[in-house]
Amino acid sequence: MSISELPELLRPAIEKYRDAAEADGRIAPELVAELRERGAFRLFTPAGMSGYEATVADALDVYARIARIDGPTAWVLWNLNVGFGAGWLPEEGVARVWGAGRDPLIAHSGQPGMLTPADGGYRISGRWKIVSGAHLAEWFLLAGADPEVGLRFCVLPASDVTVLDTWDAVGMRASDSNAVQAEDVFVPAYMTQALFAAPRVDHPAYRLPAPNLLMPGCAAVLIGMAQAAIDEVIAIAPVKRGMDGVPLAEKDHLTSAVGRALSQVAAARGLLLETQRDLDRTVIAGRATSDEQRAAVRGAMCLVTETSRAVLVAMYELGSSEPLYRENRLGRVFRDGMAAAQAANLSTTQWTIPGRLAVGQPSGWPFV
Repeated sequence: MSISELPELLRPAIEKYRDAAEADGRIAPELVAELRERGAFRLFTPAGMSGYEATVADALDVYARIARIDGPTAWVLWNLNVGFGAGWLPEEGVARVWGAGRDPLIAHSGQPGMLTPADGGYRISGRWKIVSGAHLAEWFLLAGADPEVGLRFCVLPASDVTVLDTWDAVGMRASDSNAVQAEDVFVPAYMTQALFAAPRVDHPAYRLPAPNLLMPGCAAVLIGMAQAAIDEVIAIAPVKRGMDGVPLAEKDHLTSAVGRALSQVAAARGLLLETQRDLDRTVIAGRATSDEQRAAVRGAMCLVTETSRAVLVAMYELGSSEPLYRENRLGRVFRDGMAAAQAANLSTTQWTIPGRLAVGQPSGWPFV
């Protein structure tokens, strides 16, 4: 099965359980089981381990299309899709995490904790905020500040991590984005990998640094939610009438706003996918990617943020008073999308990265 088939195969289960997820603050166990059964958590897992070993651009397309069905589901799916670790960790670590015979659920956070070298490994402590899918996770991929190599990712079993119920949010409620805490936990060296270490499996899917594998996914989810807002307005336009009794579908202000929004979303989505495909083509060809190529993806992510906010607001306005109500689908998409746009990875301050490089200055970021 191609990963391009996943969104429509998963649609019935996502639509069936998304209301329960909103109410419960986490994805329903039945939906998690369906996602797992369909292989949705193995987009980046090596092909030799029954994974898709997908390019990042192909994964982004899947995230965007699933977000069009439900944003929080796509967001959790993105945060738990760290199968690249199986091509990255030492073999002993891979055997421990992936040896149970089913896809492990691994939530990640790049916010650094404190890491101290210890005999045979490291000790890690810290509190990581907004870790999506926290209660679902069986493992956590958490960053720590290594005094020798900079950031190092550590894989901890859920039993070594405390989930703190901090996620009391209006938008993205179902993303289960709680804080997690670890206190002086020993992590064997084989359960860690430095941020910019060469992959153990030298396949194109693992040649990009971890930030370039992970960060664009949230942008794909956000642009998918912007498209979902347009879908909701298109659905109500023929049946909702203005005060004059005329269907909104016949109103020029609505058709103009929808037409503009469709073009805006298509442009931002297309730029995100094409800049990422440029990176993917480069690593497939065995060449090193440039700072400018990676910065172009960051710029595309910024455009996604700006575009999605504008489209979400425009569609919300067209919904009149209906999006005010909790059960209204357009209102939920708006709340979820605006919450997702607040993610640090999607901050438009990152436009300084391609801008600085363009005028001959260093990017100003530790990694592009």
